[in-house]
Amino acid sequence: MYSAYTPRDCIPLQTNLPIEHPEEPPELVHFHDSAMLVFTDFSRVHPVTITTDRSIEYALQKMKNSGIRLLIVVNKKHHMIGLISADQIMGDDPVRLAEEKQLDHSQITVGMLMQPQKGIRVVELSHLRDARVGHIVATMHELEQRYLLVVDNGIVSGLFSASQISKQLGRNIHDEETPAHSLAEMVHSIG
Repeated sequence: MYSAYTPRDCIPLQTNLPIEHPEEPPELVHFHDSAMLVFTDFSRVHPVTITTDRSIEYALQKMKNSGIRLLIVVNKKHHMIGLISADQIMGDDPVRLAEEKQLDHSQITVGMLMQPQKGIRVVELSHLRDARVGHIVATMHELEQRYLLVVDNGIVSGLFSASQISKQLGRNIHDEETPAHSLAEMVHSIG
């Protein structure tokens, strides 16, 4: 088995060697900084995924355990087929769905509530080479989304998250200039 391989030369470990690690994103960014400073690159960070048959309760717990608010929904071949967010799970849709289909809340699956792939808008990585944080924020506001998926050569390669950008900007970008869609949202934004 391994006898066909020649062992590599080894040397003694020197003392006080630094350990290489990926560059940490800066704590604070500005709108004019490179968009790549707020990009979650799936070649460096594993995306958190879920399948359609899992309960939304399981999905929410997985989000809490991972410290994120969005899961990528995948099929058996691990290809993306949709998204599900904490906002969807904790919103009115599960209650409405449970009433319509006569289901217990624990019976609602990710597949019943997810945003399907066909309704998701993405941006090509090649279009982001000179993009700034402000471009990403403007795009998210235009699409009225909290997340912006990035594709590269037919592969989902990462995403931008409004919560991550807000954290790095030191201000909540989602509340800025987002149009209200209901009377309750208007009252909330005024009060």
